[in-house]
Amino acid sequence: MRKPTLLKVAATAVLTVGLIGADSLHTKASTTTDAFISTMSTPVKTVANAYKLYPSVMMAQAALESGWGTSTLSTSANNYFGIKGSYNGQSVTMSTAEYDSSGQLYYTDAAFKKYPTISASLTDNAELLRNGISSDPTYYSGTWRENAATYEDAANALTGKYATAPTYGASLITLIQTYGFASLDSSSSSSTTTKKATIKYYSTLSGETGSLSSKYKSYDIYNHVKGSAYKTTKYKWTTVGGWSGRPVWFDGRAYKSDSKTTWYRIRFSKKTTAKRYWVYSKVVTLPKTTYTKVNKTATFTSTSNPVYNHVYNSSYLASQLTTTKSMGTGKMTVDCKAVIKQSGVSSTWYRVSNGKKTGWVKSTSISKLS
Repeated sequence: MRKPTLLKVAATAVLTVGLIGADSLHTKASTTTDAFISTMSTPVKTVANAYKLYPSVMMAQAALESGWGTSTLSTSANNYFGIKGSYNGQSVTMSTAEYDSSGQLYYTDAAFKKYPTISASLTDNAELLRNGISSDPTYYSGTWRENAATYEDAANALTGKYATAPTYGASLITLIQTYGFASLDSSSSSSTTTKKATIKYYSTLSGETGSLSSKYKSYDIYNHVKGSAYKTTKYKWTTVGGWSGRPVWFDGRAYKSDSKTTWYRIRFSKKTTAKRYWVYSKVVTLPKTTYTKVNKTATFTSTSNPVYNHVYNSSYLASQLTTTKSMGTGKMTVDCKAVIKQSGVSSTWYRVSNGKKTGWVKSTSISKLS
């Protein structure tokens, strides 16, 4: 998640132009904004359209965060969005303004990513919005064009998430309307007419594990599902570092309806901040799960335990729906049993229902089964 707020230069540029009235200042500001717009328009449209985002919002963000490309962070590091961290090991340390939980402004030093090109900065920002954060891949889904009916909706969806400034979305909208950035949205389709695959994404927990299969080399590894509407990059296994049996951690699943194939988003570290990749299901091996229909009733233990939409660590991957405590203390109907075997250890799961909600629980969550 990205929280810094670098607003001073950009806000000044917006407010001073046409208000102060000094010819020299107006000319300088106009020259700066014109040069910025001329330089950024093409790469912004290319990247934003590739990731199905609003070019107008991306342009406004870049202008606001970088002070129309005049900030030290943008001129020395090609970082137009104030994204923290490092990029391929490269970073710079800068002072940044933050807002605390009470809305009070304070300043602190932080490491920010250093990019080799403008396009690299734009692409990294687009991937952040599309991939979300480790605990929630849909964290920024309010900015996606399929979810935001207008650029105003997309801009406002960033407030409180991308930046801590309470007026962040409003500031972006002001820039878009003042400088006519909405015109960038009119040509949202790319020149290619290739039909993109219909893909459904599922958010899952981040701790489920598996390994690279013996056939992993027969398939490629990508930054997005192959054939999706997003700009897809293919990586070499020799670069990523693969071997049969290498442990992987999962945090997302996708289903391509046209080819009827399942894809997983994986990382090669337990750390949720590790780089993530998309792979075809045959690249990985998950624990074997055996399902059996049953007709039973169950009562939960007094301890509150998680209830999942699927068996934890099965090929479907799981997300938590609720808890056994929330489902109640009465008898639950049980219609399916699952046994999953991982690392030589078997565990039993049951699909339970209270008439309103249905989910999977581990057998240890049940005190009585009949």
